[in-house]
Amino acid sequence: MSGFPCLNCAWPCLLGLLFGGSAEPQPATPSQLRASLPPPPESKGGWPTLLPDKGDPDADQKAQIRKSAGIDWDKLAEAWKWNAAADGASGLLVLRHGTIVGEWYKDCDRNRAFNIYSCSKSYTSLAFGLLLADSEAGKLPGGKKLTLDTPVLTKDWLPEALPLSDPRKADITLRHLLTMTSGIGGEEPYTFAPFEWALGKIDGSPWVKLKGDPGTVFHYSNAGVAHLVLIFNRAAGKDLFPFLKERVFTPIEIEKISWASLGSGEEIGPFSQGFSGVNTTAREHARFLYLALHRGKWGARQVVPESYYDFAWKGTKVKSDYGCQWWVYPHHPDAPKDLVQTAGFRQNHGFVVPSLGLVFVRVGDGFNYAPAFEHELVKRVLAAVEAKP
Repeated sequence: MSGFPCLNCAWPCLLGLLFGGSAEPQPATPSQLRASLPPPPESKGGWPTLLPDKGDPDADQKAQIRKSAGIDWDKLAEAWKWNAAADGASGLLVLRHGTIVGEWYKDCDRNRAFNIYSCSKSYTSLAFGLLLADSEAGKLPGGKKLTLDTPVLTKDWLPEALPLSDPRKADITLRHLLTMTSGIGGEEPYTFAPFEWALGKIDGSPWVKLKGDPGTVFHYSNAGVAHLVLIFNRAAGKDLFPFLKERVFTPIEIEKISWASLGSGEEIGPFSQGFSGVNTTAREHARFLYLALHRGKWGARQVVPESYYDFAWKGTKVKSDYGCQWWVYPHHPDAPKDLVQTAGFRQNHGFVVPSLGLVFVRVGDGFNYAPAFEHELVKRVLAAVEAKP
């Protein structure tokens, strides 16, 4: 079974760092240990694990998983059975306090990168969290100031939208776009000239007129995220993927990730897709989620401002279970109220439950799923979680 040699070696130094001086040390919790010692990149071993190198854990190993992580492995395996019965290749990865307690793959392995579809929206949201912090610090190009409540369909932030095809668009703020309350409809974007279509600049575009006044309606809108992509490029002077690679992916050592583009040289673009198109593995997406579990902190480094999660994980009056490109309570009404989720097509999902120190990822490429598949998967994973170790 894989163990924790690096943690064992670090105990004396780590306890001193955590509790200070020569005072009698107190036991460090698993979450404190993992926050202090984030996992190495996949190329250097990746996540620590309580699982054997091959096959299912034996009785002694299951007992150790229960003791060390507070997880009933047999119950967790029931979540995998539910998942494995679905269509297509898939994987399920479960971590508690930064340690793998369950990992399974069907018709693929842990190195398989999946398009995680609309989970990508949470990556776009995170980029805006960093951008807003840059604005507050006076670091945006030209010293411009951008806030959640800045109207953004203007010459400063989105000149491609002018002249506005609907006068109500003048009231759309960054917050409206991030929370899907801009009034921009939920039709699927076109592959040809996608940004022009989304902006309502092509005859026949469903986005010429809003579906409601900004701030009063919710529409799950990829076209709205296309607006965010353009605003981000204008504000940051850089596209989403290279920006996040420098500011997030490299610091937390995500190695296997790419982002599909939209547009071409004859159109607006190409730019990162924004609403979809992140291709990565379950283990790498778990790093993004583990960063969120610790509210932007990776080891000793604050990679993302903690304040980002305060607004990103807060629902609106219009849609209480949707924050800024994250699904929040009561999307899963029977789950802990602090469960937050990235959610994508073909049941590609990532879950964070801070109160339980829990992260789990489901990836797949199938099309056919049982009714309430996602809710049942969450229910089964949570049923395996016992007392906090």
